Amino acid sequence: MCDLHAINKIPEKTLESHAKAKRRKLWDLDVHWHCAIVGTCFSQDEIKKLAKKCQAPSFDAAEADYKLHSFMVSQARFSKGVGRLLHKTLERKYARTIKAFSNAKTSDEVADLWQDAYIQGDIPAPFWAVMTHEASSFELLAKVYGDVHMLSHLAGASNRADHREIADLKTSNMLLQNELEETRKNTRKAIDKRDHMIGELKAELQEALTKARRSDELEALLLAERDGATIARLEKRIECLTQRVMQETDRANDTYQRLSQAEHALKKVTGQLKLKERRLEDFKQEVQLYEATLARTGDTLCMKEQGCPGGEDLCGRCIAYIGGQNKQAAFFRNYVKSKNGQFLHHDGGLHDGQARLQSILEQADAVMFPVTCVSHEATREIKRICLKQEKPFIPLRSQGLGAFTRGLESLEGEYFEKNS
Repeated sequence: MCDLHAINKIPEKTLESHAKAKRRKLWDLDVHWHCAIVGTCFSQDEIKKLAKKCQAPSFDAAEADYKLHSFMVSQARFSKGVGRLLHKTLERKYARTIKAFSNAKTSDEVADLWQDAYIQGDIPAPFWAVMTHEASSFELLAKVYGDVHMLSHLAGASNRADHREIADLKTSNMLLQNELEETRKNTRKAIDKRDHMIGELKAELQEALTKARRSDELEALLLAERDGATIARLEKRIECLTQRVMQETDRANDTYQRLSQAEHALKKVTGQLKLKERRLEDFKQEVQLYEATLARTGDTLCMKEQGCPGGEDLCGRCIAYIGGQNKQAAFFRNYVKSKNGQFLHHDGGLHDGQARLQSILEQADAVMFPVTCVSHEATREIKRICLKQEKPFIPLRSQGLGAFTRGLESLEGEYFEKNS
């Protein structure tokens, strides 16, 4: 799709001649547009079904999707065979949208319908309807192709960011699993050692009790004999045995205390593990939200491109974002601008100072900040200023796209709607 400059090479007379006839066919369109049409208007599953139906050649699994896409693009120029099959499939698939666009009689009217669909994120069906509409001018076809062309770049950049984050989540999950397994092994070793020590202590205690009973018997016998020297010797022996019993009892108490500490440590580790499991579940939900956001925008958005229309209108309101990375802030700025809003960023004190923070908070209509990137002291200061100026502040769970969009949606629903 990177042959956008090729549009300027297409003779305008060719397009005008088609405009005088009925709706254009797929093979009537310039070959430079076939890649965009096949890639945007067909899902990969649909392409595979069509390939099976037309007995397309098989390709190596590692490059099957790309090779199959290239095959379909190369055949789209022909009015028979695969080209006609592609055209008929698109006509059936998007019949309702084609009928809606048929009411447009001029290129400007077609352009208005396209712009409405583009703002709503509805791309494939309107794209096919515009490209084959008999009233579409050369300028309109070039503009629509350019819009779809840039969306493909946005999707690629965003997908790369999502894939990196998913890889990081998988790595974190693996580390957590390894840590959990190591904790379980250590806990089992501690329990086994504790049980062994308890068994030894019980045996020693039983032996001491047996000896104590035996000493009592001997003491009774000696008392009966009234042998002073023997009694003194036995009393000393009894004292030694009593001290041994007390020592063994102290050892047993110490062992029980260490066992209690080990159980407490185990509970603490278990709690930390549960917290990490909850964080992992939050990461999974974040990924699902990314994928849902990508699905709503066609193929996904690009952090480098400006001008992509969003959903609700912020009506020029200013959103302040405290903390986070400058790269993310640049993407959030474009996202807020696409919703007709203004965006201000403070890095949380890394380079920007307190004076700039005060200035940003005074200009903002609402303040958002990720709690993972802002200190407790800065958080208290932000809350204090926002409460004093009666401005809403939204603490975000993380610095990701999902947390930012949810925070922005909550502002639109609970604050901007009341003050609009």
